Amino acid sequence: MEKRLLRLLSLVVLLVGTGQCRWAEAASAALEQLQTNIASLQRILTDPKLAGDEHLSQRRQLERSVLNEIFDFQEMSRRSLGRHARTYADRLTEFTPLFVDFLEHAYMGLLEENGDAKIQYLKEVASGGNVEVRTKTKIKDGSEHTVDYRLFQSGPGWRAYDIVVDDISLVNNYRSQFDRVLNKKSFDDLLQELREKKSSFN
Repeated sequence: MEKRLLRLLSLVVLLVGTGQCRWAEAASAALEQLQTNIASLQRILTDPKLAGDEHLSQRRQLERSVLNEIFDFQEMSRRSLGRHARTYADRLTEFTPLFVDFLEHAYMGLLEENGDAKIQYLKEVASGGNVEVRTKTKIKDGSEHTVDYRLFQSGPGWRAYDIVVDDISLVNNYRSQFDRVLNKKSFDDLLQELREKKSSFN
């Protein structure tokens, strides 16, 4: 995994997990659900009763629960595979949990270590049934970043299938990486690479 993408991943989760929200107009259903879930995740991250290694298992379980309300990981996984998703449609049930598990190991710790970001919601753009919520976020070191949440309406409600940080799409980054692997190797090789990358964060 490239260092640039890992930096993007840590920034994405930091921005999702913390912040003070401002919005000039009435919130749509998509935005309202996103803000509600972000607030829930922030409460978990800052709850002193959940702090420390002794509460790690409980804290992570609660964090995963809220992250599953924010993201549709199955849709994110499918889009990250791009054209290969159709070819390997019968193996998505193998790929998706492994992909999500890798993401957790890559940056869940960074999520818990960082905080105090300020999120300003700038604009909401609807297109083809999807919604993009555009934000500007200032993090602890003083740097500012644009973060756009791409949402679609699934059965449970509005969920993100991609996040774009400083014009870098998380899904597009993975799609390029997975495409390079699958153009040369098998799907089993891709799964094994994900396992090995995940274990490198242990």
